[in-house]
Amino acid sequence: MRIIKLLFMICTSSLLISCTIGNGRICGPQTPAAHCDKVAYERLKYPKPYGAHFIKEGMTKESRLDDTVACGSGRTEYVLFSDDKIQAAKHPNDPNNSLAKGRLSNQWASCMRAKGYVYLEYCDARCQYP
Repeated sequence: MRIIKLLFMICTSSLLISCTIGNGRICGPQTPAAHCDKVAYERLKYPKPYGAHFIKEGMTKESRLDDTVACGSGRTEYVLFSDDKIQAAKHPNDPNNSLAKGRLSNQWASCMRAKGYVYLEYCDARCQYP
């Protein structure tokens, strides 16, 4: 009886996994070409950090990192905040640090926009990353 249950679970899991692989979210042999082009595959395989999506005319990697720090993040394209900043941004009724991090990220993005940066949804060579 246990063997039958085990086989049933394996078959069910295999079906669910194959449905997930073929639904266009993961490019594979089961995925129709219309749902999986090379660009989409590259975006899934190599996502860029949030900070790399902010670009402006004449920027360099170094100047963007300088502006990132000036806007309150660490010197990285990943837009990270110190524990002290997160705790300072946290409201008394926040259940965890997520809302504080979100507020800091929004402030950071507003600061970057004020410096002339625009957000590029899909990174290309203008992102200068890596």
